[in-house]
Amino acid sequence: MLAVYITLMICTMAPVVALQTGANLSILVWLVFALVIVKAVLLVDHFMEMKHAPLGWRLAAQGWAVVVVAVLAGVHGLQL
Repeated sequence: MLAVYITLMICTMAPVVALQTGANLSILVWLVFALVIVKAVLLVDHFMEMKHAPLGWRLAAQGWAVVVVAVLAGVHGLQL
């Protein structure tokens, strides 16, 4: 469980560290996208007790992250 907490903290601070080191905005967007997916998997599996749920239920519960990031990317694309 400690490893899950540490991984969640790293996923939360990685975009800030990347931004402070001067990462390009396109790299930052993909980094955030990947980290949101990782956090969704960890949160669903470890904190929602879905480790033993059928695969379809787990994928549906984790799918919100992809939808949110895709919508945000679409909104950002429209503003350019």
